[in-house]
Amino acid sequence: MSLTNQSIGRVAEQFNVSPYTLRYYEKIGLLPPVSKDSGGRRVYSQRDIERLHFIKRAQRMHFSLKEIGELISLDKAQLVEKPQVQELVIEKLNDIEESLKDLKLLQNELTAMLSACLSSNEDDQCPIIEGIKETD
Repeated sequence: MSLTNQSIGRVAEQFNVSPYTLRYYEKIGLLPPVSKDSGGRRVYSQRDIERLHFIKRAQRMHFSLKEIGELISLDKAQLVEKPQVQELVIEKLNDIEESLKDLKLLQNELTAMLSACLSSNEDDQCPIIEGIKETD
């Protein structure tokens, strides 16, 4: 299948997004204005497809749409602004590190709740439900 001159429906299916999402990316500037055929339907070029691959890959790396926009802007600059790109990545790594800590705490908490549940009597309150009800 050719990656050029694809309809919005085909591109949406290929990237597992809605046509609305593709129009939104264009509206907020993540995608440049997409060409239209004589009937006014969007036609995605190879360049558009490559940009969408970049967006989806960056999303898998947990970059926000705003951060992806910044990366695209930096990529378009005459000289790649390495310090700015590095700063974005350092911030993302710090965010991921915090998320990993939070997930580890959650894992420990759920493991303790499950263990308490497995060792409780049938007549006891459910330790999992009770644990979720607890406030910090």
